[in-house]
Amino acid sequence: FRNICNDWLSVCEWRKYSSPMEASLITNDTDQQTIDNLFRAVEENVGTYQRYLRLKAKLMRLPKLGCHDILAPLPDAPDMKFTFEQAKDLVIRAYASFDEGYAFAVKDMFQRRHIDATPRYGKQHGAFCAGWYNGKTAYVLQSFNGRLNDLYTLAHELGHATHDYYCYRNQTILNSRVPMVVAETASIFGELLLTDLLLKEAKTDMEKKVVLCRILDGAGRVIFSVTSRAWFEQSIYEAIKRGEYLNHETICKYWVAVRDKAYGDTVEWFNEMLSEWSITPHYYMANFRFYNYPYVYAQLFVYALYQKYMEEGKAFVPKMEKILSMGSSISPVEIGKIAGFDVTTKEFWQIGMKQYEHFLKELEKITQ
Repeated sequence: FRNICNDWLSVCEWRKYSSPMEASLITNDTDQQTIDNLFRAVEENVGTYQRYLRLKAKLMRLPKLGCHDILAPLPDAPDMKFTFEQAKDLVIRAYASFDEGYAFAVKDMFQRRHIDATPRYGKQHGAFCAGWYNGKTAYVLQSFNGRLNDLYTLAHELGHATHDYYCYRNQTILNSRVPMVVAETASIFGELLLTDLLLKEAKTDMEKKVVLCRILDGAGRVIFSVTSRAWFEQSIYEAIKRGEYLNHETICKYWVAVRDKAYGDTVEWFNEMLSEWSITPHYYMANFRFYNYPYVYAQLFVYALYQKYMEEGKAFVPKMEKILSMGSSISPVEIGKIAGFDVTTKEFWQIGMKQYEHFLKELEKITQ
């Protein structure tokens, strides 16, 4: 890890990058000011995440969460199981609740049987959506086992397919490669549409708790934990520039400092988690520095879009369709302007935080 970071600083010097992050900024068509403001907004809202983690400890009937409890299911939670047909119906209805025409891609994917969802021996693990530009469609890989997480994965991957359908019909192939910071737009939006539908149709408060914890666990992990990884990378490069020797203990010290900035004192960590940084595969990929913040950008960008949708209702539909149709023909800053946002400011990122806090307040309301 130390050698990879040292090597990257040499590459940055040779290529005259102003910082170790600049290459990723170019790749994502964004700038340092925007990302700095994103990080500031996250740092100012760590208290919201810690508030959720304390509430989850209460729901888990624990004095404090262990690191193994952060994403754990609630005790006594109902076994929310879905057949593939039920999942299909829910996802279609969720997308159609936004706009009937918006659900076209999802319906078409099912009709064409472009979703490989059957678990089987030897099948690759995970989920992925692969777009096919010439066919103006996409293919989804998933192993559907009927769990709530599988339902969300299906809604997420079909969001990527929806993005492909709009982009491929409006852009040349040269403008169809969307930067990571906005590549999750339709997928996370689809998760939010599904969440609203599940909350609306939940039969008990416990079902609502399960759904809300699922969204707060996932989004919290992305917004706060993944930002910690970006802070960690920044601190490591600064340490190397100061001439500090990075042995295992020193690297762990930097990791724990940024981890605790996000989690505070809400979690009891195993001693082994001092080395958690060492199992993040992206740190070891050649020429792939700062993989992390695009996911944070994407999460809060879409949460802000959803706030705008809640405010404008159906008037937001053409704006969303235009956003998905742009591909990489315009920058993420210009994509934000379609919805009336200036993504370069800290105030913009606070709007996305409001959506996360909205879910937390809903959970607090039914927990009282």
